[in-house]
Amino acid sequence: MDSDENLPPPDLSPFFNPSRIALVGASADYRKLGNSILMNLLASEIEVYPVTRSRDRVLGVKAYSSLDALPEPVDLVIVAIAAKYCPSLMADVRKAGARHAVIISGGFGEIGEEGQKLEDELVKAARREGVRIIGPNCVGVSNSRLFNGTFTMMPERGNIALVSQSGALGGMLIYTTKSKRIGMSKFASVGNAADIGIVDVLDYFGDDPKTSVITVYVEGVEQGRLLFEKLSQISEKKPVVILKGGRSEAGSRATQSHTGSLAGSVRIFDGMVRQAGCVTAPTFDTFFEIAKLFDYQPLPKGRNIGIISNTGGAGVLAADAASSLGLSIPRLEESTRNELKQILSPIASVENPIDVVASGGRREYRVASELLLSDPNVDMLMVICAVPTFAGMTQTEHAAGTLEAVRTTETEKPVVGVWLAGDVGKPGKDLLEMNRIPCYDDPYVAALCMSKVAEYAERHRSSK
Repeated sequence: MDSDENLPPPDLSPFFNPSRIALVGASADYRKLGNSILMNLLASEIEVYPVTRSRDRVLGVKAYSSLDALPEPVDLVIVAIAAKYCPSLMADVRKAGARHAVIISGGFGEIGEEGQKLEDELVKAARREGVRIIGPNCVGVSNSRLFNGTFTMMPERGNIALVSQSGALGGMLIYTTKSKRIGMSKFASVGNAADIGIVDVLDYFGDDPKTSVITVYVEGVEQGRLLFEKLSQISEKKPVVILKGGRSEAGSRATQSHTGSLAGSVRIFDGMVRQAGCVTAPTFDTFFEIAKLFDYQPLPKGRNIGIISNTGGAGVLAADAASSLGLSIPRLEESTRNELKQILSPIASVENPIDVVASGGRREYRVASELLLSDPNVDMLMVICAVPTFAGMTQTEHAAGTLEAVRTTETEKPVVGVWLAGDVGKPGKDLLEMNRIPCYDDPYVAALCMSKVAEYAERHRSSK
């Protein structure tokens, strides 16, 4: 459950900005979670106190037999021991100076009635001691600028925060962001959300100056009205992208056994997200691609998309995708078309989508991008490149031309790239991404991301 209405709003800062952390269940055994978490903590920029009864040193660091034995107070306790020992540990957490604990341990409400009794006992003990908890049955929390209190890898530093009901899926999303070089600010896996829930974490991320975009993976929601109100407040300040699990009957059943929560009606949930001014991601793979566009580029003023390509087929696919997703392919100003005719090959198409043809290189991409970005009928630009391997063209010249145009026009219109040809296109794609122009492998995914950003911008323009 999310935090009890009778409790004061939780201060989540110690979960994400601790100076000293104790890890109960630290282990030298690489097969145990207490080992992975400790290795991550030791690579962080905070003081770490391993707690274990089995040895005096763990991974070369002095260990302590109990929380009572710590030499100084800690801000946060991370717990990775058997579930049955967790409730009685809460008194020791408080004595160690901490009011915040992350319970990684599983074996609570997600396993059934007996586990639920233990979870209730844990919450009761924590409330008695004035300790707020994230978890149980979670992966942990991290702040990419400070520490990694999880057993998964540390994300790259960035501006996208993630709160996930599923710990393992949250971890996999971090792996995905690493491979795509997408930066994250903070991560929280709430697990069973016995105390601190998604709404509490959203509240914190909404006010976090290091977070520009919030992503949420959610399966079941117990306090729908509270979630709606919180999303409505936050989406006025920054974009929120939501990936919903448990959309099918089979998925709903899996949700209950996974986090012990009920998935609820998908139609009602989707309506609530739209009304709250947030956007949904249709798939795992598009989740952070949408967030990346929000993070890298300004919001569009409308739904009109300009498309440039050096292969007619990709331009057609992009136009089809954009149209199917509610974007418009506007006719360009006559002056824009006339200037394009002067510069492009006689066989090029100067109608939107623009086809500069295969011989078009750096100059053609620069000029076409400049003209479309300057055209009042265009609100956003998709630049597609099937990277040629002939006529002495380099792998990065089309990307370089696009970047020159963006800098010259000093545009506030969002620009995305679609660089085809796999590894051959990678150097150009990397050049765009390094300059915060998101680049995709598929025109449909690019159009989908642009439609979501346009949807958010439209809703928030109309609400002001």
